[in-house]
Amino acid sequence: MGKKIILALLDHVESYICQFLLAFFTLIIFMQVIFRALGIPLFWTEEVARFSFVWFVFFGASFAARLSAHNRVLIQFKLFKPIVGDIFMLIADAIWLFFNYIMVWKGYQEVMFLKEFPYASPALNWQLWAVYLIFPISFTLMSIRIIQVNVLKFILKVELVDPDKAEIENSKATLAETN
Repeated sequence: MGKKIILALLDHVESYICQFLLAFFTLIIFMQVIFRALGIPLFWTEEVARFSFVWFVFFGASFAARLSAHNRVLIQFKLFKPIVGDIFMLIADAIWLFFNYIMVWKGYQEVMFLKEFPYASPALNWQLWAVYLIFPISFTLMSIRIIQVNVLKFILKVELVDPDKAEIENSKATLAETN
């Protein structure tokens, strides 16, 4: 039972991080507005909100990869037999993994460069190598999630539900129940 809970937590780690970051940077921006209205500018809120938003976006991209919910043009695959569409999706995912590898490698190089030649953020004096860690972290997580989705779909034969379609179906069902 404990293993299932741990696996479930790990399976949704990006979701929890995104929820925290969204609430965090929303609170920071709200504080910034309130304090400016009171005539007390908080110099650090701009950087904290910006950095947390960037981290939110990159963890969100990883979460979308986990849900297989990245925007893709799929209509052309409907013209072929499902196996042909699946092969092209695998090729597209292989290209995506290669792109992620480049981003992880270049992100790592940038982090190492910023550690060797330190550069700090203007307001908070944070070392930017720590802020830029999001690149190798998020693209590594995204690669893991792409592989996970493909294993689920093609090896374990799990039918993945498009979250947007599921939401539309839930809305239609709710609407039908109310009528």
